[in-house]
Amino acid sequence: MQRVYAIALSLFVSAFAVLAGRTFAGEHPTDPFLGDWQGEKMVAQVIPRSSVKYQINLLPGFDVKCEPLAVLDANVADGVLRFDQDGWKGEVKGEGFVGVGVIAGKAMTFDLKRVVRPSPSVGAEPPEGAIVLFDGSGFDHWQVHRSRIPSTKIVWELHGDCMRVTPIDNKSPAGHSIATKQAFQDFRLHLEFRLPLMADKTGQARANGGLTFEDYSWYEVQILDSYGLEGLDNECGGVYKIAAPAVNMCRPPLMWQTYDIEYHAPRYAEDGIRVRPGRMSVNHNGTQIHKDVVLPDPPKAQQRRKAKPDSATVGRIILHYHKNPIEYRNIWLENL
Repeated sequence: MQRVYAIALSLFVSAFAVLAGRTFAGEHPTDPFLGDWQGEKMVAQVIPRSSVKYQINLLPGFDVKCEPLAVLDANVADGVLRFDQDGWKGEVKGEGFVGVGVIAGKAMTFDLKRVVRPSPSVGAEPPEGAIVLFDGSGFDHWQVHRSRIPSTKIVWELHGDCMRVTPIDNKSPAGHSIATKQAFQDFRLHLEFRLPLMADKTGQARANGGLTFEDYSWYEVQILDSYGLEGLDNECGGVYKIAAPAVNMCRPPLMWQTYDIEYHAPRYAEDGIRVRPGRMSVNHNGTQIHKDVVLPDPPKAQQRRKAKPDSATVGRIILHYHKNPIEYRNIWLENL
């Protein structure tokens, strides 16, 4: 069965710096080919798979679900990325991406230019009355969650206006997640995140994080480098094991991305019976990918409420530790 790729349709945004210039505080590598490319007849996603190997998705447009025109393997030699596969041949060099191919039996040439498509809600200011959970000044609203090593001190690092997921020390991958000190029920949340480039990793090992809303059952919005992938429930934007995003809006790694989420917590009677399901709507990089997703109440959660109703802390917001240096900034919410 042919793979379906989540892709994006957008005008060229020339006012922003090229992706190759973006780094993590000068510590993380950039890539001269990574990212979105756009022409008159098609667009492309260039995805590093190692230091010299790449995947190229040729697509009719950005931000819609459809079958790709082609999925190609490409290799770097002498500073030029070249491909020659399935009737498609070309190269990427500097700011140019040129080649020839066949669409619907007709030969064509193409000339693509790099485009950078930032989220329209990057840098969104918290409205009056909002609770600012993180503005770069410290972890006052957060606490250690599920540390593998006994610790009450958050070891995640502060870098300018963002926090970076960090292990306990450099000798071990052990670390901890963080959770809000305060519990919430119904709210709108804004969060910005940036993924490192981990070119040699795939699947859940490629820049894995997670944003969880705590209840008797956890409800997680996945954070992962899923740029150029299909858009499954365990990929970026998915409500983990519950709902796949309507479209894969994941931007290339090294770019700031946004989640704008409306969350309504489940409600329970005194006997533990759920009287109202939880619901969630999610905008990823300005596009709605989930609308009023009903959050399930699995049997284990029901049993837990009946047997040990006070055994769970509910209502906190959790950022996961999965060993990868995800960065977060500008986190705030409005109670509803």
